[in-house]
Amino acid sequence: MTLKPLVTGVAAAAVVSAAAAGVTSIASGASLASAPAVAPVVFDVPLPLAPPAADVTAELKSVLYGLADPNVRFKDKGYLVEGGVGFIEGRTADRVLSNANAQGKLPLSFDVAPPRLSPDGLAATATVTASGPQTSPVSQDITFVNPTGNQWQLSKASATSLLTTFSA
Repeated sequence: MTLKPLVTGVAAAAVVSAAAAGVTSIASGASLASAPAVAPVVFDVPLPLAPPAADVTAELKSVLYGLADPNVRFKDKGYLVEGGVGFIEGRTADRVLSNANAQGKLPLSFDVAPPRLSPDGLAATATVTASGPQTSPVSQDITFVNPTGNQWQLSKASATSLLTTFSA
């Protein structure tokens, strides 16, 4: 007869445990249903992908000063121009810089307005004003590219445009 009270006690414990689990799940479901829904506070605000404009402006100036250095041959400046510098382009650019230096137009000074960055941060356009000792200030919109995200370069079209501007 000792087995019957033991089985009855285990069965009672199982029923109480099941009831407690059911009450807990009902209570947690009820609390979730009555809890306020979490809503985002800010909508559609993208994370900044590009560095701040002040940093970019300094980097763009660095590209321009590197290209305008008459003491470095253009074939060694290919990393500063989108797609590099070909043999003919390099010789032409070296001749333009050499002539400008002989005429006292160098060194050039660059003023770069805050750039307008593309949404992905891999391109920038800025109004650049170049001037020198014998050079009146010339302003032009210049496009820069940053295909790898590590190094700004002058776009090929802007490089050609600048050479045309300063070869006159």
